[in-house]
Amino acid sequence: MKRRKRDAELIDVILSDCETLTKRIDHFGSTENSFVCDRSEEGELAYDAIMSPVYRIAEDALHLSEEVQSAFPEYPWNDIRGFRNFVAHGYREVDRSLAWKVIVDDIPELEKALRIFKERQG
Repeated sequence: MKRRKRDAELIDVILSDCETLTKRIDHFGSTENSFVCDRSEEGELAYDAIMSPVYRIAEDALHLSEEVQSAFPEYPWNDIRGFRNFVAHGYREVDRSLAWKVIVDDIPELEKALRIFKERQG
């Protein structure tokens, strides 16, 4: 029972961070080009603001139980682990194009999967 409660809490936190991520992308008007190429002070501010919830999402996804992960075997769990480790240990060297792909492809997939899982759990 404890594991399910922990999963439920993590899922809520991840979903909240997904919403934060979307709001920050909208706030800064970020596009792939601006995220990848804009190294101005404003561009770096946007990058840092966007990457913060990305890191938290990846970190928290690592702690979801096998039950949650096995419910969505098609989701690239190992990729999110690898991305989290890369961000954690090489933040300034992150390939921004790869990060953008994670932001627009992988994180929305994760959000959708977790909403489905949460709905199934009632």
